[in-house]
Amino acid sequence: MTMKDFLIKTAVRLKERGYYRLSFWFLERAKKMGARERAEELLEKQKHEYAEYLLEKARDYERKGDFTEALILAERAGEMGEDVDEEWMEDLRKRSRKQKEFETRLLLNPASMGFQFASNYRKWLFSLTGTPHYSDQDDSSRKVLPPELLKTWKEAYNKPENYEAQYKLALNFSVYGYIWEAISQAQRAEELKKTSEVEFLLGMLYMEMGDKEKAGEKLTCAVELDPENQAAYYFLGKLFLDLDEEASLHYLRRCIEIDPSSDLAENALDLLGGIRKEVEV
Repeated sequence: MTMKDFLIKTAVRLKERGYYRLSFWFLERAKKMGARERAEELLEKQKHEYAEYLLEKARDYERKGDFTEALILAERAGEMGEDVDEEWMEDLRKRSRKQKEFETRLLLNPASMGFQFASNYRKWLFSLTGTPHYSDQDDSSRKVLPPELLKTWKEAYNKPENYEAQYKLALNFSVYGYIWEAISQAQRAEELKKTSEVEFLLGMLYMEMGDKEKAGEKLTCAVELDPENQAAYYFLGKLFLDLDEEASLHYLRRCIEIDPSSDLAENALDLLGGIRKEVEV
């Protein structure tokens, strides 16, 4: 089976299981790889359902206070021809600008916070003015950062256009368990340069957040940028165990092919064994 055939068949199965966003992503990839006619036919069939799904997710993000993500999804639905309330969109744009300004102040100017950081700041509720409000249940939201994290933070602050410095800070946020902060920082690094390593990091962070569709998108992008990224293939295989078994088999086998002697290959073999046992039963 060619890669474009694999992408299309996987997209069809994902759509049947309700993973519209990831299905659409795979069809776009198949289209770029030469399966234009077939991919466009399926894309057209799914477009309305996918746009409705995007708007539903946008409303969900809005309720959670993440106006930036809500705006991205709403604009995507509009680009697909869906009728989107323009007043609502304009409100999302205003709130998104305030959210981004606030996040940038926190992430890029640690001195203004006295080198203290509000953990999980995106869980705060935003008022109309974008003023953060602490959750009543979060009595430990301000923490003094570990020295190594402070060091990488200072480097990133002094080199705002340096990809390596920004990526290193995202990685450190991740290591110390600041997941929301790591995602925001990795997105900043991604804007500077799209690499397999930053896409892989985002994929792992979204996996930890439980967002399988975003994780699948980022990990797929990681292997496109670097076809030898063995870790990305392994975690794609692990992720797809619950999404699509055939796709999981494909990714795990590719992981093993890259370096059969590695620990990742050994773990992939264990997962493959588990899949085969389930099939046999």
